[in-house]
Amino acid sequence: MNVTHNQVLDRLEENHLPYGVLPLQNSLSIVITQRGGRILGPYLPQDSDGLFWMNDAWSQPDSFREFLKSGNWNLGGDRIWIAPEIQYSVRDRTDYWGTSHLPEQIDPGHYMLEDAGPSRWRLAQDMTLSAYNLASGQKELHLERLIQPVPDPLRNVGAYSALIDGVLFAGYEQVVTLTEGQLDDIVSEAWSLIQLNPGGELLIPASLPAEITDYYRPIDESLYSRHSNHIRLKVTGRHQYKVGIKAAHTFGRLGYFNHLVDGRGYLVVRSYFNNPSVPYGEEPDSRVGCRGHSIHVYNDGGQFGGFGELEANLQTIGGETGRSASTDQLVLWLYVGASDRVKAIALHLLGIEI
Repeated sequence: MNVTHNQVLDRLEENHLPYGVLPLQNSLSIVITQRGGRILGPYLPQDSDGLFWMNDAWSQPDSFREFLKSGNWNLGGDRIWIAPEIQYSVRDRTDYWGTSHLPEQIDPGHYMLEDAGPSRWRLAQDMTLSAYNLASGQKELHLERLIQPVPDPLRNVGAYSALIDGVLFAGYEQVVTLTEGQLDDIVSEAWSLIQLNPGGELLIPASLPAEITDYYRPIDESLYSRHSNHIRLKVTGRHQYKVGIKAAHTFGRLGYFNHLVDGRGYLVVRSYFNNPSVPYGEEPDSRVGCRGHSIHVYNDGGQFGGFGELEANLQTIGGETGRSASTDQLVLWLYVGASDRVKAIALHLLGIEI
């Protein structure tokens, strides 16, 4: 079921949930929610569905009220959690599914949302989390996110006019600052997750020796392919897998190519600071010490709604890093248009021929 921009605003207003609307280029927009700190959309100029996956609960007043009562986190859109998951959301790594529980402090959390000036919104929250596996104890963290539009990264390319002809561009960034109250053995990372509508492919520029780490079970070979300069992963929403890609083998940019129901192609590109020198502490439950992944990809099997996730881990703080704060820029670029034109843009930004 599709969920439109107006339906989202109706549900938020019916339940008195604060939100902000941030206009982007070409009359596109995103909706920023205080509950869960979500970025929803991006929405095309008309009352359209968003490009990110949305939970069907948004479609009707009653279903959304029940969703809120349940405490379910799975709203859809673009969100920030706190990693490592194996540390903060799993009590016993020998019983991953039996002891996995997302702390309420992470999501929906206790965000404050404020208008921070022209074309800028700020989300901020404090949280106290329990650490279980990589280290133990209580961790006080402060998370702040400043959200604003960004220009087209291709605007200074010589062939720009031809590249962008007939293509809609929109872009936004989040300046994400994570701060801990006290330096100790507990490491923390801001963790970016975008829920994707199924049917497309994730395109990850990577070196040839790139390692693909399975988190649940070996990924079916029909769902991925390895190339000399990149990895492709299919997002189906029907075959559950989770994989990690090592920071040493990737370059801080990845994309998702899919199609709208009207046949137009769209490309979502995530750009972030990939730093293989930081620990990136996330580990699979069964492989102690297997770390260093700055990218994770999750494909749902349908049990949570049938989506995919483009995930990026940001700079590690605490523990061996010796630092108690980090500020990162998460940039997102979106292009919508005829498939051949969008594919040409992917070649420029990702170095991948689709």
